[in-house]
Amino acid sequence: MNAVPHEASPRFASAVASFFLLSLAVTADCTAQGNEQILRPASMARIAAVDERFQSHNVEMVEVTGGRFWRPYAQQTSPAQQDQDLYAYRPPIDLANARLRKLASALSPAYVRVSGTWANSTYFADSDITPSEPPPGFESVLSPARWRAVVDFARAIRARIVTSFAVSRGARDQASVWTTDQAQRLLAYTRSLHASIAAAEFMNEPNLAALNGAPAGYDAKAYARDFRIFRAFMRQASPETLIVGPGSTGETSPSSAPRMSTPGLLAAGARGVDVFSYHHYATLSQRCGGRDRPEEILSEVWLSRTDRAFAHYKSLRDRFEPHRPLWLTEAADAACGGNPWDATFVDTFRYLDQLGRLARAGLQVVSRDDDVCRR
Repeated sequence: MNAVPHEASPRFASAVASFFLLSLAVTADCTAQGNEQILRPASMARIAAVDERFQSHNVEMVEVTGGRFWRPYAQQTSPAQQDQDLYAYRPPIDLANARLRKLASALSPAYVRVSGTWANSTYFADSDITPSEPPPGFESVLSPARWRAVVDFARAIRARIVTSFAVSRGARDQASVWTTDQAQRLLAYTRSLHASIAAAEFMNEPNLAALNGAPAGYDAKAYARDFRIFRAFMRQASPETLIVGPGSTGETSPSSAPRMSTPGLLAAGARGVDVFSYHHYATLSQRCGGRDRPEEILSEVWLSRTDRAFAHYKSLRDRFEPHRPLWLTEAADAACGGNPWDATFVDTFRYLDQLGRLARAGLQVVSRDDDVCRR
């Protein structure tokens, strides 16, 4: 069984706990001096410990490969045409950018997760000759050079890589059963770079499989079958890699999206993880029909959505995978690429509040979704 750190070092945990408790003003020793209050962190009781990589982050697979991603709000047309303008081509992100690396290094140690919806249909070409078009059954191509850029980026910022694998039609046999070929190629190439994958989810958001590249008719039974193949493969091919899952999302928020229930996935046999994971977006972005306003995101009604999602997935962890650490492997203000204000200062308060709530509740890792930074 892979070992998972449940606590950071005492020095780090104390610093992080103090930082988050400051943000929440919990158990603070405050002394009034005129209109000022003095906070004394040294007097605060420690109420939680987190993984040293608690504050982690995502780079979407489509940002690595380049492709049609969420259209920036600055390029949006009229609301009447919005449904036709959700996506626009984005070139690959420059992971060698010195400023990006310097800023990301300040968050380390961390996990950098390279996954997302597009990863479910991305073909890894493990040769010097990269096809200009993806093979049948895939939607995009990850070249060796682009994956090497991920590895170099992770090294430069002292981060460990988390990813997931393709599950679309091209990654399956004639009976529509998932095959290990693509995962094996990515693992082998990563090893050839003297690197490793620290943790892996089988696929991105399996409860939304109908929207995420899985074959038509994909159900809980098929997912459980494929997950068992994945787990056995990873135990043999990369035993040092933590198996993370299921990575479901949206079950405490109203949605019209077709989805399977996470209890159904787990009851069908998709179990045996090292880390229990979920995703949380408090709302839908404006580009996908959301009606939230920036002044609402600092209300208790809005902020407490984090608590409800955590309680839901913690109850599932306790029922199906007791004692496993809990990770939030995708988190941001809003699904569908975020809201216009997510890259402004106002979202700092929401994010800090979310980190504090989750640290206090016992969550170990929060991986912020970075596409909000590319408005």
